[in-house]
Amino acid sequence: MESLIGQVWGPDVRPLVEEAWRCYNAGAIRACITTTWSAITADVITKLVRLADDGDSQAVSFRTALSDAQKKGLSKEGVRAMQAIEASLLDKAVEFELIDSIGSRELERIREDRNLCAHPSLRTLGDVYEPRPEVARGHLAVALATLLTHPPTQGRKVVEEFSTYICDPFFVPTYPHMQATFFDRVRTATRKTIVSFAAKHALLEIDPDGRLPAAEHSDRMALALIAFAQRDRELVRSAISAQSERFQVLEGAAQLRASVRFGDQDFFWSMVDQALATRLQEMVAKLSTPVEWEPLPPATAAAIALVRSPYARERLSVLETRFTELSWTHRLGVATMHPDPYFVSAVVQFIDEAGSWRMGEQAGRILVQHAPFLTIETLREALNGWWENSECRTAADMPNLAVLLFQGTSHLGPQRAPVFGEFLTNVRALEGEGEYYSYPALEEALIRSGYNPSAAGR
Repeated sequence: MESLIGQVWGPDVRPLVEEAWRCYNAGAIRACITTTWSAITADVITKLVRLADDGDSQAVSFRTALSDAQKKGLSKEGVRAMQAIEASLLDKAVEFELIDSIGSRELERIREDRNLCAHPSLRTLGDVYEPRPEVARGHLAVALATLLTHPPTQGRKVVEEFSTYICDPFFVPTYPHMQATFFDRVRTATRKTIVSFAAKHALLEIDPDGRLPAAEHSDRMALALIAFAQRDRELVRSAISAQSERFQVLEGAAQLRASVRFGDQDFFWSMVDQALATRLQEMVAKLSTPVEWEPLPPATAAAIALVRSPYARERLSVLETRFTELSWTHRLGVATMHPDPYFVSAVVQFIDEAGSWRMGEQAGRILVQHAPFLTIETLREALNGWWENSECRTAADMPNLAVLLFQGTSHLGPQRAPVFGEFLTNVRALEGEGEYYSYPALEEALIRSGYNPSAAGR
């Protein structure tokens, strides 16, 4: 409850909600219900005025009526005018999509209980209405979940805002922001609409009215959908499945691009039936590869990089064959496309097989890319291959890359320091103390971390 109170949208409404919560905890149940209704009315009024200020022509008439009533103050005419406004508030909230009809019904119950609390004469036989504590708590929870924690843009408008956000030239795929703005703080029905909207555009590459290339727009929608899946995977799975029939008849290139977007996501592969999997497999098998000294086309590299996904490998058995059959440089390009634990063994092999200084530096750079996925064992294996292969050990950029690798393996903790110390000892046995290729910068990094390789070697 306190977490929800902290999420109340209106800063002027939040003190009322906090007061209602204090009343509940103090046992002032009538006051809790009355203050909850006060928070509801204040919230709806604030949001409708905000919509009017933002240019909603239909909300302008409400703002005008509110201003006229406020000008009359506490006069009889002013009180009657405000009572009329309050009586229609929930209908207005439904009209402007702040709540739906079910939410209106739940909030109407709060208003009825508020009237009983504020007007005990409404009950016959001289009895005074005695609200139960759990009723007050339930009313406050309903108000928070249904209305108070949501911004004043719902339904069609929030979908439009989501679409504008995706097409923003300064779009940044920040998962927490997308989740908070377009998932956590919108109503359930709107949430489903946004997820369905994102699924349709992520899969079908629909032109967003020329604001972006369709494929790039789908890439961004896919990122949003993956963010939403972290909140409710089954909702996303359902939305993806609903697009299955339309996805089945897309051109092959679009289907392959969608597979790349969602290669790591189980909810996508659960939609792929055997017929579609067969088609995807045939397309992967037919991907052309240039001669070894020419770079692999990005689309081809991205498609073969699906080999990292256990879901893709299970459905498309040709992926591993295509990857292992590639030349050294092309396999390097695939692993660079999407660093993943799957490629660690191949990266270690790159270090072992590098046949020139340039190839050694390429292998070193991709090893640094994969540093977050290394274990102590694979780190030791990679460093052994590094010092044993003179093309790696004496390539110009390798001393700097060794420092980056040490920094990139911080997840391994202090256990990694002796492994790097052993590497230094082996290198210096070949190159001599104090030379550039004895990796003095790595020794300095180890010392700064609290490990002295010279002392450890004695």
